[in-house]
Amino acid sequence: MIRPLVPCALVMLGLVACGDNATIVPPDATPTIDAPPAGPLDIKVQFTPKVGAAAFACGQPYATMGDEATTITPRDFRVYVHDVQLIREDGEHVPLTLVQDGAWQYQNVALLDFENFTGGCADGTPETNAVIHGSAPAGRYTGLAFTIGVPAAMNHVDLTSLPAPLNLTGLWWGWGFGHVFLAVVTHTDITTPQPGTNDHYVHLGSLDCVGDPEKGEAVACARPNRPYIELTGFDPTRTPIVADFGAVIAKSKLATSQGCHSFTQATCAYPFDFVGLNWFTGSQTPTTQKVFRIEP
Repeated sequence: MIRPLVPCALVMLGLVACGDNATIVPPDATPTIDAPPAGPLDIKVQFTPKVGAAAFACGQPYATMGDEATTITPRDFRVYVHDVQLIREDGEHVPLTLVQDGAWQYQNVALLDFENFTGGCADGTPETNAVIHGSAPAGRYTGLAFTIGVPAAMNHVDLTSLPAPLNLTGLWWGWGFGHVFLAVVTHTDITTPQPGTNDHYVHLGSLDCVGDPEKGEAVACARPNRPYIELTGFDPTRTPIVADFGAVIAKSKLATSQGCHSFTQATCAYPFDFVGLNWFTGSQTPTTQKVFRIEP
């Protein structure tokens, strides 16, 4: 007797596949499709310049500043930062890849420029920048870290060969010492010893450097003076970071011209403390850092 071939059929209202490894798929089931991986996030970290609780502005007088309650107006407020990293909830540090904008960011370095060359701000440029712009993998971030300064590999190079923002003569000490990493400068009207004006400089940069880069020699600095800043407990993609001009000079004698160019203990010990450095040793002291903060 010849049996007819029987094709696969619907059995008990279920679709049965032929073969030993048959799988029953309900008629109304939706196939599972893996979601494509999320692309990198476009991130803008915003900074808000302040003088204590007040907004920072060129031309604005600020009373009771420094160690002697001096009235000042700002002259300069700029800072280089590099190696910017986002911090995940589990503590992992994720590098922020900076946008190469041809103006404020080059490789892994960014310049934050809060002055606008008006109202007594006489050292900088009319253009300002309060944002670090970059990209990072998708995820939830709860902190930000960065280092103040210019990396050593870019710090002792012919200034004319460098692109923006590393080619500013006002933030340059020469080949041997390199760039001014942080500039906080005040202007004060004084009456003693005679009427006039006074500018008080705080310039942070590398010290005790040996080697002549103009002769092709490598430069090594015993005190690189690049403070590491880490802020946690906030969303850096949404919450601005306060950069406090007043915190740098909280203990400085602003009615004198004996400012801090990183060389002298008497005028630099406190400003160094407030950016997170020990002036005597050059070591990091993050617990003394007061310049960068998060506000509720």
